[in-house]
Amino acid sequence: MSLLTDLIGLGLPPEQANVFNSQTLSSAPTFSSSGSLTAAGTTVADALALTSFINLVGTAAASTGVKLPIDCPIGQIVYIANNGANSIKVYAQSSQTLNTSIAGATGTTVTTAQALQCIRQSSTNWIAMLHTKAT
Repeated sequence: MSLLTDLIGLGLPPEQANVFNSQTLSSAPTFSSSGSLTAAGTTVADALALTSFINLVGTAAASTGVKLPIDCPIGQIVYIANNGANSIKVYAQSSQTLNTSIAGATGTTVTTAQALQCIRQSSTNWIAMLHTKAT
């Protein structure tokens, strides 16, 4: 039985099943990636503004941070991994929240060997999920 038939059998509409059936690693969408970033600033106003979807912070002085992009489309995911020597703060924009309860200007802490997955849920909120990186 083909993958297409299996997907349709699981209840996926044929049009969507056909898209999944034709996807390969080489045809999948690619996302911008930035590595060896240096966290900056101590507030949302002077934190390093992220410009990529996948972000690896390699240098993190004490109390420094990064800021999620303001122009990211709703539904988009931004990943931040901390490989620095210190914890970093990840901020949303001042007019936004993380998980509806953390003010953007307050941010959330990501320690060394942790990663934060942020999904733009609305124009004013990000859903943030903290992960411990594999070592």
